[in-house]
Amino acid sequence: MTGEGCNALRQFVYIILTTILISCAVTDLPSTPNTPDPIAITIETSDSLWSLRAEKTNAPKALQVLQQLAESDSVSIELWAKLSRAYYFCGQYLTPSQQKQDSLLLLGYEVSQTILKQNGDYRNLLFSTGDESMAVRGLDKNSLEALYWGMANYGQWLSTKSSLVRLGQRERIWTTLEHIHDLDSSYYYGAYYRYKGALLSRDPGTENDTLEIKAAFDEAIRVAPDYLGNYTLMALHYCPLAKDKNLFYQLLTKVVTTTLNPDLPYYPENLYEKALAERLMIKAEKENWFNL
Repeated sequence: MTGEGCNALRQFVYIILTTILISCAVTDLPSTPNTPDPIAITIETSDSLWSLRAEKTNAPKALQVLQQLAESDSVSIELWAKLSRAYYFCGQYLTPSQQKQDSLLLLGYEVSQTILKQNGDYRNLLFSTGDESMAVRGLDKNSLEALYWGMANYGQWLSTKSSLVRLGQRERIWTTLEHIHDLDSSYYYGAYYRYKGALLSRDPGTENDTLEIKAAFDEAIRVAPDYLGNYTLMALHYCPLAKDKNLFYQLLTKVVTTTLNPDLPYYPENLYEKALAERLMIKAEKENWFNL
């Protein structure tokens, strides 16, 4: 078999294996009530369900539709980016079990990698260098959404792992984040600065640089002051390091007391961030984060 044939075969097998993983992931989703009417498996259906994700039963339904669509369409980067984002949303906001959350987040990362590896520039760089961090630099803005949600899934999965595991993935995460910044510095409501602050706070080499960490979160808030995730992430990652209990409660009180605007595209995320802020305040008191 020629080298080209081998590459094609490997790509085909990779897609099939990932599709199997996707179909198995349904068991890790939050349970949803049985419905007497079957859901139409169309992108319009998934988009409609996704727009209603403020109601917690709709995001898992949207994810299941996207899973089935991906089984029959292995080339649409828009579809697979939506799938990666849906895995993140369900893992981050709707799955209390750490084991199930990890499963969903890793699947969100894997589907992004599956579609990105179909990009010729990415694939060629990955083949020639064997370095995913180098290959990321070959992606253009058309790949931004898939690249970002893959990183968001992987970064969230890493956030609960040991410092040794995080250190081993440091270069890959930072290279991806910086390339996202190069493609669109304000993408997804200050995401670059929000995740930069979180990564700095969890990186053994930079976790003591509280000034830089604070500056990153401050910039995220400046870029998107109405996106509540900027405040909860700052409270979670910066305030315990800086031993700033007052700012911790100031940030989370703002989240909890903010009157939500249902017309904002991130209204559902803001709704869940309110609940997260309440849980963080309870957790901080129970575990005495500030030793006061």
